[in-house]
Amino acid sequence: MLSTAAISAKRDSLSGLKENVIVGKNIPAGTGLRHFKDLVVESVNEYNVM
Repeated sequence: MLSTAAISAKRDSLSGLKENVIVGKNIPAGTGLRHFKDLVVESVNEYNVM
């Protein structure tokens, strides 16, 4: 199935949870998804320096 999709240049929008977990992207779930989209988690010391 994967080779058939590749030959016909099919695209996947990765709109599901499993697909995004497999490729390491943020999952489209939760109430604050858009609010925390650009959040970068750092150490507390680096945050205080900012």
